[in-house]
Amino acid sequence: MNNMGAIITEVQRIQQELSKLTVDISEGDGMFSITMNGRQEVLNVKFGPAALSQDNIDALELLVASAINRAINESKQMLQNEVAKLTGGLNLPNMPGLF
Repeated sequence: MNNMGAIITEVQRIQQELSKLTVDISEGDGMFSITMNGRQEVLNVKFGPAALSQDNIDALELLVASAINRAINESKQMLQNEVAKLTGGLNLPNMPGLF
């Protein structure tokens, strides 16, 4: 793609597609789960019944942080896969603001 307009159009298409792709992460045997899309927007957060116990607050805090980090990493991987499709596997540096 040599035409910058075509590249921008394709980037916009990928942005829309990434909004539809999701990752679902669960931690602590369902104590906490998160759904995030490929644009790294949190779509859903769920706490299991065991999460609501006062005895589990410290563990829950760790599980939430772990699940969010895993969801971010998996959504970044989805982004890389979509960009690779666009570029034919060409490894491009991060382009802030495009995605």
